[in-house]
Amino acid sequence: MPFSSVRSGLAMGILVALFALVARSVSAATPSNLLNRQPVSGALACERMRAVELDGATVNSVALTPAGQAILPGPDGKDGPATQLPAFCRINLTMSPESGSAIGVELWLPVTGWNGRFLGTGNGGGAGRLSLGKPMTQNLRRGFAVANTDLGTAPNALAAIGRPVRWRDFGYRANHEMARAARTFIKAFYGRPARHSYFTGCSTGGQQALVNVQRYPDDYDGVLVGAPAQDRTHIHMSFLWNWNALVETPGAKLSGAKLDLVHAAIVKACGNGRDGGAPGDDYLTDPRGCRFEDVAVPRCDAGDKADCLTDAQRLALRRVYDGAVNPRSGERIYPPLAIGAETTPPGLEAQQRQTWPRQMFYPFYWALGRDAFQPASFDFDRDVDRIDGVLAGLLNANSTDLSAFRRRGGKILWYHGLSDPVIPFDTSVDYYERHVSANGGDLAAVQTYMRLFLAPGMAHCTGGPGAWNIGQDMAPGAEMSPDRDALWALVRWVENQRMPTRLLGARFQDNDARKPVVALRPLCPYPEFPRYTGGNPALASSFRCQVRARGNIHAVAARYVD
Repeated sequence: MPFSSVRSGLAMGILVALFALVARSVSAATPSNLLNRQPVSGALACERMRAVELDGATVNSVALTPAGQAILPGPDGKDGPATQLPAFCRINLTMSPESGSAIGVELWLPVTGWNGRFLGTGNGGGAGRLSLGKPMTQNLRRGFAVANTDLGTAPNALAAIGRPVRWRDFGYRANHEMARAARTFIKAFYGRPARHSYFTGCSTGGQQALVNVQRYPDDYDGVLVGAPAQDRTHIHMSFLWNWNALVETPGAKLSGAKLDLVHAAIVKACGNGRDGGAPGDDYLTDPRGCRFEDVAVPRCDAGDKADCLTDAQRLALRRVYDGAVNPRSGERIYPPLAIGAETTPPGLEAQQRQTWPRQMFYPFYWALGRDAFQPASFDFDRDVDRIDGVLAGLLNANSTDLSAFRRRGGKILWYHGLSDPVIPFDTSVDYYERHVSANGGDLAAVQTYMRLFLAPGMAHCTGGPGAWNIGQDMAPGAEMSPDRDALWALVRWVENQRMPTRLLGARFQDNDARKPVVALRPLCPYPEFPRYTGGNPALASSFRCQVRARGNIHAVAARYVD
């Protein structure tokens, strides 16, 4: 053999040995969890998800979505590009825990930069389709593995008429099935389970969060609960109550101009600093002491004019602000619209549109049938019991027993807008107070695992005239800030035992998170409320959290929450 070949072979052998030595040194010095943090090949690992087996699951599609190339449905239902998303493995499933069940689930697994956490996300209304916007997109960008479910009511809630299996899926099973699928595919993709699992949802999503805490306490380590529809059957009775008062009653409908008139009179009577807010606020910081009978709204002497209320309109509003009650016993079925929230979008104007029954009356069609239910003839005594007899056990999440979730160290961070025109904040305070009572009245003990933040000027989940943004619509520069981001405050609470003592709400110019912040205000843990102390009302330093009286709400009768 020529000397040059021997020398070349010897050099190659030395190089191979050196590479092996370096590899062994790196392996010895590097924790195995870091070596296995990401899949070797995102495309290959993603493709392997097709072969994952899970009882009751059908894998519909698996696709590696390159960075910047995701196509997602927009708010208008039309597909469009989501260019800000990183590369991720997109898995679409159907979960069928029993015959007739078809729960749609979608799971997104970041190919690189996974933060070791899983985040389940909530849906809204009657669901019926996957909710693939925020918070799915914004939290995928932050490194979470994220998932969503259509709650098994596709294509819409009315399709579940006569199908009790779909009612069970919507009420409690769909989110648990989503969590079960997520655990399986996360472990298969990354080679290890998520370190921590979280859930975030508002409205129906808030109901999902509480359902899981009550029924499946092992699914999540922490839940971010927003304006929950946990008393599902009765909130729809509230919608029906308002519909009958405003639409089914001749001459009672209220225009946007009339509602503006009413709102201005409410703020004049109950706001302007008397509620703890700043003078000039167009919303109430603490609406609990305000009563419609104390509000001076001009009365129309003759005819229906824009700058006054007719007797029929005044009576209808009194019914709305009194709320749904049993006409025979006087027992409260559900809290009324929050006073001061009448013009906050979607407000009372939306509840008078002809599209409202189709969107919000589906539980009545489920329980009574499409032909048997007529809004104007609904009996708020006997028919309430009929609806509850069929659906309350499936849909409502009113149980105050959170002991299993609490024992395993679970945390609940709960928020609700004080200008919410859809789900009144009273229902969150009512649940919180009932839970405190069920735990011996020990508020301090409850606050170690569940904290309620009431947000002045926040509408339903997002929007409104106040400083409402606590991360639901991610603000530039606010990512992973536990003061400005409620989800990150929850993560820090669960993982570092740092209990949130306040949140910082932001209001952006034109309510657009891409524009400058125009106001910051503190959100305080109930029973604390912000109080203006002087200075620039756009600065959080001009307010301090102050304990105010507990309760003082329209509490629901025990028979309707048991």
